[in-house]
Formats: sequence, structure tokens, C-alpha cells
Amino acid sequence: MSLLSIKGLSGGYGETDIVAEIDLTLEDQEIVTIAGTNGAGKSTLVKAVLGLLPRVRGEIVLAGRSLTSLAAEERFYAGLAYVPQVANVFGSLTVRENLLVVRGVKQINQRAKKVLELFPALVEKLSQRASHLSGGERQQLAFARALMPSPKLMVLDEPTAALAPALVEKVFELVSQLPARGVAVLMVEQRARQALKISQRGYILDQGRCVLSGIASEILADPKMTQLYLGHR
Repeated sequence: MSLLSIKGLSGGYGETDIVAEIDLTLEDQEIVTIAGTNGAGKSTLVKAVLGLLPRVRGEIVLAGRSLTSLAAEERFYAGLAYVPQVANVFGSLTVRENLLVVRGVKQINQRAKKVLELFPALVEKLSQRASHLSGGERQQLAFARALMPSPKLMVLDEPTAALAPALVEKVFELVSQLPARGVAVLMVEQRARQALKISQRGYILDQGRCVLSGIASEILADPKMTQLYLGHR
């Protein structure tokens, strides 16, 4: 049984479907990238998985449990974590406080210590306000916050957006380490070529529909598809 199974997913705002008839699976310890041009429906699909889309049809199952009728907060407790593109940390709180305000974490101090093993740069700044961190450090903190509840699946929306080029590789390196920590990854990323290089499989959307899915390396090896949908990054 797949960790995440999506069948016949359609939805949007008002009466208009932005995504239509999406089928997607994701296995344990797997990274899957959702790619496509701007406006293809990538972020809308993510919102549907997270329970943030007002109108959804279809089935979403995580670790054998249906998420379809669950509110966004209930999906969080079911093992789903989310790192949004922006506003992903509390700037007025310290690094330590950002970790300790996460709800529903047992033995939270011990868990924070364990999570910080992945982010040694943050250990030196535990008492610093998140608003004073660099862009790369804030992104690390966002990842650390998402890992606090020991999720089964982390959903990433443009994790390298607005980062300096020197930090992009560090973020992808961090993402690539998550499966070894027991966390699968579903990622939307404009730098699709780089994202697919660290992914096992990929899905390409166009106008809200999946036009290609398969092994990530094979998608990258298809010059026609990469030229049409993946751009130059």
C-alpha cells in the first residue's frame, strides 16, 4: 500500500476546476516532484492535499487513512507536514520558541534536540528572533518546525523560492536527506530539473491535468517534455 494515494482528484474555487482527475501515489521514503509551467495547478493540488482548497472531489489516503473529509488541522495530526513558500516561521519568536510552540508533540524538548541535529547552524542561534535570521536560516527553521511532530509526509511548496543561488543547493541537499529520517516528500518546485534530480518520481501538470508521470530520471531524459514543461532551471 502506498504511503499517499490520490485518485480522481478534482477541485478549485467556485464552480471552476483548477485541477482535474489527478491520480498520484507516493511510497515510503520517496521524494516526488510536481512540476509544470506557471498556472498549471501545482499549488492548487498541494492545497487540496492539505485540506486548504474549498471544493474538492476524489480520494486522498495517507498511510491507510482517508484524509478526504478531514480538516486541515486534523490532517496535520494524521502525519502530514507542510512548509509553505512564505510566512513559514514566526518572526517575533526565537528559534527555540518557534520549535516549542508546535502543538501535539510529546516530550517536546527532547524532540527539539533531536530535530536540531539536522540543523547545527540553528543550535548557535536558539535565542535569536527568527526575523533576524538569514533567508537560508529561516528556511532551515521552517523545515525544523515541520519535523517536530514526526510526520510521515512533508509537503514542500517552492522550498527554494527567493533564496540566493548559493543556498539553493543546500536546500536540495537537506530535502534529499529527509527520506533517510523516515519522512517522504511531496514537492512543488519551479527549479524542476534540480528537484527531479533528487526525486525518485515526478508528475508534470498542464492546465490542471497530469500530462506525464514516471521515474524522475526518465522524465529528465525526455528532451521534448523537458523543453515544453521544465524550462531551463
